[in-house]
Amino acid sequence: MNQLYTLADSENIIVEYRKFPPKIQGAYCQEQGCPPVIGLSQSLHSNYRLHRCVMAEELGHHFTSSGECIAKRHHCTQDRLTIDKIEYKVLRWATNYLVPEDDLLDVIASGLCESWELAEHFAVTDEFMGFRMRLFGVKNSKQECAK
Repeated sequence: MNQLYTLADSENIIVEYRKFPPKIQGAYCQEQGCPPVIGLSQSLHSNYRLHRCVMAEELGHHFTSSGECIAKRHHCTQDRLTIDKIEYKVLRWATNYLVPEDDLLDVIASGLCESWELAEHFAVTDEFMGFRMRLFGVKNSKQECAK
């Protein structure tokens, strides 16, 4: 987590913890003339791996979609597609940041092959690692071990 907080600090991003509704874990906001803010759910303190993933995703908003406001109701398909593209870029940035390709290759070469093992090693959620592996082009981590 220190690496994520250091990155936020270097970008002058304020990180605050709030009580959010159960389905909301984090939010990124940047208003013109104000420093950017990442709001994180207080509930994340009890789940280290999820906490890292949510923080990385919110930082991803800063680096990939700054200025895009997506916290709104969507009334048309085009809005939903735009949001999906933004969220895909954000998640791609976050997974690449927390699970860099060179590190992933080294860990796979060392013998960790199961997705859950990789998730545990990189301290991320299983879903997060699954997305990273799809980005990496590996549909099943066992395929990589067989090489």
